[in-house]
Amino acid sequence: CYKLAILITVFIQAFRLGAEPFFFKQAEGQNAQRTYARVMKFFVIVVCVMFLFVALYLDIWKYFIRNKELWVGLKVVPILLLANIFLGIYYNLSVWYKITNRVSAGAWITLGGAIITITINYFFIPEFGYMASAWATFLCYGSMMVACYIWGQKAYPVPYAWKKLLAYIVIVVLLFFVHKGLTGLWQHSIFNFISATMIMALFIVFVLKVEKNEFRKLPIIGRYI
Repeated sequence: CYKLAILITVFIQAFRLGAEPFFFKQAEGQNAQRTYARVMKFFVIVVCVMFLFVALYLDIWKYFIRNKELWVGLKVVPILLLANIFLGIYYNLSVWYKITNRVSAGAWITLGGAIITITINYFFIPEFGYMASAWATFLCYGSMMVACYIWGQKAYPVPYAWKKLLAYIVIVVLLFFVHKGLTGLWQHSIFNFISATMIMALFIVFVLKVEKNEFRKLPIIGRYI
């Protein structure tokens, strides 16, 4: 079940490889902070859509797991998806200590995350098993993200639209629970698929409306908005 979260993980790693050289190049410009904030916004939007794409269609994705006995672990997938979103945001935020040559900050933040993971796993895995491990990952990446943001804003302020970005994440989580509630009332594969598609489309349309001006500035997508 952990493998189902790999879609976001792969995207994050690909983004990281391309983003770091871009961030260093932009650091020489006058509007570097604004560029970083804009990149973060698009990143969060993409991973939120990917969250819905995986979480809402778990009834389909589960068939990629051959051993049906493992399907019981599907409940950890949304937790891991959110954890990976936090990790991706952390990678975006980490630009501040890289371009200011304060890489020791990254080491301390990572150490803090490791301590949280080890502590939760040690005390809770014996009783809660893989659920404890999933929540440990969630809390680890979440704490690293928050610590990096707070520290970074003091050392290298970037005007992230954090209220809007947080709202997007909260909205997709709520939409996931709405879908879960609907499918709980009527368990039918076709209904599950249609409701998932409608919810995902609703979120995409909502984001396109809210961020219309931003998307219009993009070279290809902007032509169709």
